[in-house]
Amino acid sequence: MAKYLKITLLLLVLYLVGFLVFLRTCSEEKTLQAALSSHDISVNAPLHFCDSTRGAKSWLWEFGNNEQTRERQGTYIFTEPGKYRVKLTVDQKYEKYFLVNVSDDSPLKAQSPFITIHGPQTALQDEFLVFKSEGEANIWRWEFGESGLIDSREKNPIYAFREPGVYEVLLTTDKNHYPARHKIEILPRYSDNDSTDVLSLIAMDIKSKLQALADGKAFNSNYNYMLSRYLCNNPATLVVVNNTKYNDFYSYCQGLKITGKSNKTAIERVVVDTPGDGSTDCLSVIYVIQNDRYKVNQKTLSHERP
Repeated sequence: MAKYLKITLLLLVLYLVGFLVFLRTCSEEKTLQAALSSHDISVNAPLHFCDSTRGAKSWLWEFGNNEQTRERQGTYIFTEPGKYRVKLTVDQKYEKYFLVNVSDDSPLKAQSPFITIHGPQTALQDEFLVFKSEGEANIWRWEFGESGLIDSREKNPIYAFREPGVYEVLLTTDKNHYPARHKIEILPRYSDNDSTDVLSLIAMDIKSKLQALADGKAFNSNYNYMLSRYLCNNPATLVVVNNTKYNDFYSYCQGLKITGKSNKTAIERVVVDTPGDGSTDCLSVIYVIQNDRYKVNQKTLSHERP
């Protein structure tokens, strides 16, 4: 009887050990141990990728440009600049995503000592505009010509002119002795013959859809509406949040879906931008200013005035 009891206990212990090993293996397989060598690279620079997920048997790396590989690790080279959403699928079931920014850092561009301003030449009164600094610097001082003061110290600020007129935008940095200059004409808010307000209407529409996600409304209908209507079905479109955080559109919307359960995120402002070269009408960047409904946000845009 004692011998039978010992055998029974031994079998029970072996069964429990095996069951615990099985549970551990399953949980480890659900957490993919994958990585890229960098998330910001230049065109034609090697990108190293690898996966070390325990127990994995198959891999599929998709690089966001219709190219893929089934290698567990290796090196890939992007030949075109842009934002790419790299996807890894392990064992045809588990997935992980990476956003890779591929820049065109040509030698001529890298050696350029000049600071220039990229911005619209015409716009509407009270329309939120994106101004970009072209060139390398550490300090930026933007003067938009209305206040007579420094209006922003961001590299790529968002600004709205309060009054119509012709303005000269000045940008001073620690790299240029004289400020870079950019002339812009601001048209009255309501104009019978004007099409520059199209992006503002798009931004308002996107703002309402993003707020719906933040309020816990239906995800698929709102997300797919914005994706197909304005982003040409590109989920890797860049979203800049509060001028400091960078996300791909899909990840950002998923984050709103999660915070939407607590209904605390307020979408204060949305500004959109296109490539500007006429190659496509698809949005290239979405700028979002958002706050916590229940906390006073101390990180407002530096150009805002009471």
